[in-house]
Amino acid sequence: MADFKFKVLSFSILSLLSSAVFANTDTDTTTPTVLPILNVDAESDQHKYAATKASAVLRSDQPLFETAQSISVITEKQLQQKQAKTLSEAIEGVAGVTSGQYGRRGWDDFIIRGQVASSQTYIDGLRVQTSDNALRSEDISGLQSIEVVKGPTSTGFGFALPGGLVNLTTKRPQAETFYRGSLSYGSYALKDGTFDINYAPNHSAKGAFRVVGHVSDQNDATDYVYFKNYYIAPSYNFDLGDKDELSVIASYQHREFIRQQGIPYSDGAYKNYPHSLYFGATNLSNTVDSYRFGANYTHYFDHDWTFKSNFAVIKTEADNNPVLAGSNNTLPTIKRTVERQIKDDLNFTWDNNVSRHFDWGKTQYDLMIGLDMAHERSDYERRRRTLTAFNANNPVYTAIEAATATIAHQITDTQYMGLYLRNNFKIDDHWIIGLSGRHDWTQVKVDDLFNDSKLKNSDSAFTGSASLMYQMNDMFAPYLSYSTSFFPVSDTGEGGVLLDPEEGKQFEAGVKFQAFNQKLQGYLAYYDLTRKNVTESDSTLGYSVQIGEQKTKGFEAELAAALTPQWNVTATYSYIPTAETTESTTASDIGKRINHVPKNAASLSTQYFFSPDQLGWNIGAGITYQGARTAQRTTYYVPLSSYTLYDVKAGYEAKHWGANFSIKNMFDKEYLVGTTPNAQLVSWGEPRTFRLTLNFKY
Repeated sequence: MADFKFKVLSFSILSLLSSAVFANTDTDTTTPTVLPILNVDAESDQHKYAATKASAVLRSDQPLFETAQSISVITEKQLQQKQAKTLSEAIEGVAGVTSGQYGRRGWDDFIIRGQVASSQTYIDGLRVQTSDNALRSEDISGLQSIEVVKGPTSTGFGFALPGGLVNLTTKRPQAETFYRGSLSYGSYALKDGTFDINYAPNHSAKGAFRVVGHVSDQNDATDYVYFKNYYIAPSYNFDLGDKDELSVIASYQHREFIRQQGIPYSDGAYKNYPHSLYFGATNLSNTVDSYRFGANYTHYFDHDWTFKSNFAVIKTEADNNPVLAGSNNTLPTIKRTVERQIKDDLNFTWDNNVSRHFDWGKTQYDLMIGLDMAHERSDYERRRRTLTAFNANNPVYTAIEAATATIAHQITDTQYMGLYLRNNFKIDDHWIIGLSGRHDWTQVKVDDLFNDSKLKNSDSAFTGSASLMYQMNDMFAPYLSYSTSFFPVSDTGEGGVLLDPEEGKQFEAGVKFQAFNQKLQGYLAYYDLTRKNVTESDSTLGYSVQIGEQKTKGFEAELAAALTPQWNVTATYSYIPTAETTESTTASDIGKRINHVPKNAASLSTQYFFSPDQLGWNIGAGITYQGARTAQRTTYYVPLSSYTLYDVKAGYEAKHWGANFSIKNMFDKEYLVGTTPNAQLVSWGEPRTFRLTLNFKY
């Protein structure tokens, strides 16, 4: 009943507000600040260490300091400081985020506020994929920044799990001509090279062209495991005059890898075996090819209205050949099967909105009305074959043929359309009220080619958010917010019936803060998040089940600051005392902690330049603490101890070149990073590694 009242109240308020706005459209003669195109927003903070905006996910130029929501932005300078190779490494240490919990398996894994969010990756504000049966590993060399949104995001982006999302903002053409590149060499035969070329013939971003490329090849601490990556992304800004802006970007990424399998926990017997042990096939690799084309268009109307259109199409082809461990393994024997997972996806996403700023004297009002839609066709086939058991005491590796017997083949069509309305009021330069509502229509069709059956499920849902913020001064702004979410699933339950959509809601209270002329940005927040109809696949039953309800409650603190022209610092802390299953069809699961979610996590990273112009020598260090966690599934239970990692780096920057040397996990700490989803295999964390990088810039 409370949710129904919230919907009625929200829609009533939104309807009255929008009616009042359009009634006053012709009489308003003020000249507001025009919101720029997405790619220009992404570049506006490019030289800052601490971002002041998150334009792609907010779809506006609204400052983070005036946003009643927890959003972490990892800028390009912070990415350089982290020396990260993957997205999981890049977001490691972000408040409320656990990343890489399944080990070095060749794709991006992360949990946000206690909820798995690995399939909720966006590029330039558009969803990359809806299915999660084969995840991705996005190349981060072509990124300007990474935006991590915490909490439900359905009001802005349609169906989504309530933990949050990760948005990748791509590098776009700039108003200067430059040529940049890097060469790296490191542990486990790491060889890495990048180039970044920008050509601006008119010394303007309009008419400018940019191309970013990346090649990487590295072995792993686990025998026979390797990761190869090739990426290229050209982009171009058209010059269409003052009222129109158009930016296009295309990219191609090829990955080839053998994933780290882990080793059976086997009641702690894993400790008796080397970290390098591999029980898979040395001749069967995994390959993924991803093609993307995106376009951003903006038109500035008379009367101060702005229209924006954001479009992308992504085609992904994957051929994966993992060797899987059977259940109930007792070392040294590991029961095995080999799978071939063939996946072919085609994803279209399109967002359109109109917006305007109104100046009513003491009240500033921003309105946005939008319509977005998406369609994904996912063709997924699984083939399986049983292998001979592996003897961990006497490893023998022979060539293994790819699996040929099909065990599942489905074509899933997922489509949605959402109509959204956003209202933002700033009253007397202190009070900020946000009211947003969205209605989505979704349809999921599953054509089961293996079982010769077809399923179809249509849903619609209203999601909303409301927030209140008070700007005490230019430094502190406390806020309250409430938001809801929904997520239609393509999983089938008992009898082959499509399951109900998942739902979520969150209450959040916090305070934003800034200082040093906005060069320090941060927040402190408390949240209470609930996820209903939690869906999990059950290999024993052979179908998916909705286990019930999960709840997470916690605190987050985060800051990023350029304290001086020479000294940069980021610090984060997460405390999640509650992360448990509160309702379940299995009574014994009630009260159990959610897998891989620590109660405490913290990080501190700093870099110091010996010269104010940041030329010459610089040094840096980082500390990451991960508290104790657990992983459990049915009869399996794995305790994961806490650990602390230390990183150091040193570098020298000249006008046209630079050199950096970094060491990660400096004291070679042995630790378990996590387990597989079924909690049967454990994965060792990355040992001590070094990396030497030479940079060139003209």
